[in-house]
Amino acid sequence: MRVTIVTETYFPQVNGVSRTLGELVRHLLAAGDEVQLIHPNYGQQAAEGVAPQDRHAVRSVVLPFYKELHLPLPPFGGVRRAIQRFRPDILHIATEATLGLAALRFALRRRIPVVSSFHTNFDQYSRHYRVGWARGVIEGYLRWFHNRTRETYVPSRATIAQLEPIGFERLVLWQRGVDASMFHPDRPGRSAVRKALGWGEDDPVIAYVSRIAPEKNVDHLAEALAKVIARRPDARILMVGDGPSRLALERRLGASARFVGYKTGADVADHYAAADLFAFASKTETFGNVVLEAMASGLPVVALRAGGVGETVRPGQTGILIDPDQPPDRMADALVGLIEHPVERRRMAGEARLYAEGQSWEAIMGGLRDRYRTIVDSRCVAPEPAVSNRP
Repeated sequence: MRVTIVTETYFPQVNGVSRTLGELVRHLLAAGDEVQLIHPNYGQQAAEGVAPQDRHAVRSVVLPFYKELHLPLPPFGGVRRAIQRFRPDILHIATEATLGLAALRFALRRRIPVVSSFHTNFDQYSRHYRVGWARGVIEGYLRWFHNRTRETYVPSRATIAQLEPIGFERLVLWQRGVDASMFHPDRPGRSAVRKALGWGEDDPVIAYVSRIAPEKNVDHLAEALAKVIARRPDARILMVGDGPSRLALERRLGASARFVGYKTGADVADHYAAADLFAFASKTETFGNVVLEAMASGLPVVALRAGGVGETVRPGQTGILIDPDQPPDRMADALVGLIEHPVERRRMAGEARLYAEGQSWEAIMGGLRDRYRTIVDSRCVAPEPAVSNRP
């Protein structure tokens, strides 16, 4: 097959979408498919294995309120010409902003089979950036966008249950995997990370790996961690990531916490392995790749029961889930409880690792590729609204 993937985020950006798409590209290439990748210009090569002529980087600007997001700038004539030259059998749009919209309209006009994936609850993000008034408009646009594609791939049943009642159609579960050979408890760099941070081997370490931003509910997390530190001064906090809330959290958590910025590859795997527990307070995750990576690293997870995270963590087995309406004290209690009961913590760590070992990228991406093949082989023409029918 010839597959075009259009996305507004990709490596070197560090997030769940870019990691997932990187695994998809790797799997398709290994299966013998030809892949075209269209993404913002980050100033460096985007994907190993993709032929240079099949990579198309689009000029973009950084959004002031979300600096990790590059918004591609029109006109998109070059994008359309690149797709036309590649002649894809199927086109997968991973993000719904300017670039995704241009690719969708072009695919519909040219009758190219087009699918999409739903990764981010941007409608929920709106209230965190003081544009809550726009939530209905964003929701309507996302529904309009995805309902113009043959299928929309969604990472969790919870997200499907959220989207179906508000009119999203043809939703297909596409879960996430983890590289359990890279993310595991016995990383060779574990001790080196602890030593570099000034921590001893017996210090209890709680890790957080993600964007440090309001939409990740980090105020809730910070309050819970501050309460842990007050009760257990020996506790250490490892914050891996960056974002607009970092400075405030650094001030709030003080000397007990280390903020190390974004990490990738073996480096981030070593940082997971350097911890004993994983804390996560986000309410907006469609899946939460970092939770599965933490579990593969042998970390019991303490998280809010929200979105896809509630499907990944098994309460009492691989971690502890807390109702989203509970105060930060409840998360602090759970973390302190696991610190003070190492036998229970190690039992959960083993269960978490065992679960993650069964979540391979190969099986998950193989299932998606099978859906691609069914659409390409059928060449059925689904009813499609006129391209001019705008949201």
